[in-house]
Amino acid sequence: MVTLGASNFSYIKGNVSCTIVNLTGEGKPEDYSFLTNSTEELIFDNATIGVLDLTHPLASIRPWKVVITNSNVTRVLFPAAMSASVVHLTHMGVEDVQFENNTSLQDFRADYTSLQVVSPTVSKLLTLDILWITHSQLTNFSFDVLENSPVSLLYLVGNKIELVTITPGLVCCRNLEELFLSGNQLKRLDFGTMALMSKLKTILLEGNRLTEVQLNLPDKEHHQKTVNEAGDVQTFCSWRTYYIEQEQKNQDVPRPNCTDYFATLLSVHMPRNAFEHIDFGVFRLMNNLNSLDLTKNRLLELVATEEKVPIRLSELFASNNNISDVHLSPFPAMKAIYLYDNNVKTLNMSSLPEELDYLNLVNNPLDCNELPHMNSSLKAL
Repeated sequence: MVTLGASNFSYIKGNVSCTIVNLTGEGKPEDYSFLTNSTEELIFDNATIGVLDLTHPLASIRPWKVVITNSNVTRVLFPAAMSASVVHLTHMGVEDVQFENNTSLQDFRADYTSLQVVSPTVSKLLTLDILWITHSQLTNFSFDVLENSPVSLLYLVGNKIELVTITPGLVCCRNLEELFLSGNQLKRLDFGTMALMSKLKTILLEGNRLTEVQLNLPDKEHHQKTVNEAGDVQTFCSWRTYYIEQEQKNQDVPRPNCTDYFATLLSVHMPRNAFEHIDFGVFRLMNNLNSLDLTKNRLLELVATEEKVPIRLSELFASNNNISDVHLSPFPAMKAIYLYDNNVKTLNMSSLPEELDYLNLVNNPLDCNELPHMNSSLKAL
């Protein structure tokens, strides 16, 4: 049922939702008395207004979700006294989104919007778990805006991001577990921006323009101390030596009195980029890295250097490249290598990791019958 409201909007009421349609003008609507406590989802559709201040409509109701769609709004203001746990902006023009201190909002999403930056006011969302901005106009992203944020999922897919940065030594994203940067315009990336994210498990960078990745830290070998706003001191260092010693002695050894760089990072996904060469030394301090995906790039070789590889990497995906030279024996824990659709013509089995269990060489110009010293325990396709 459609009911006319003030002169500058109308509304549609459902059982648990209310949609405000065609909101216009610069001022606040005259009356929101039609909103009731039964409204669980508040929707603004086709709004055209300079500043959409939600203080008034959210003053008397407690919806769990707020949606703004198909609208053209210069700025959206969310009040502190907001009960919604989900806010979703979709298919709309918007320049700025501002939040006040809030302990209810857990999920903020913006899809197909004109947002060019992530508002620093997201740091005021004290319980935010998901920050999701896709197919919008972000051209760069600084982790500084998440310095004190509890976000665990950062989803920035399909934007125009060319640069990802962080202030050196700044500790942010203490709860971040998943980082999605796929479908952007990154050409270079410094993994040092993520080295102090001690709960990060997965980094996804598929479908960018990456030709180079680096690892720049103030001090790669010695302890690095950081201090947060509360004055808490956190020390970071590499546990690489600790893990190697533990493996060699096959017993527990004294743990370092610091937090490991990339402490929980398990997988890095970089398919569909523009790599021609890869330096495995970039991943050297990722001590728990288990899976690395380099599928559908332009790689010409896979050459690893002694002492410059992640010590626990067990799966390497490098199919659909132009690889002809393979030397991966320095990997101590490698179990599976995927090399189908490449240009491997010859292969010395001594160039492969000793612990290798599976090797996929389908669609390569290589006669597997001519492989010398084939390990009978190795499953090769």
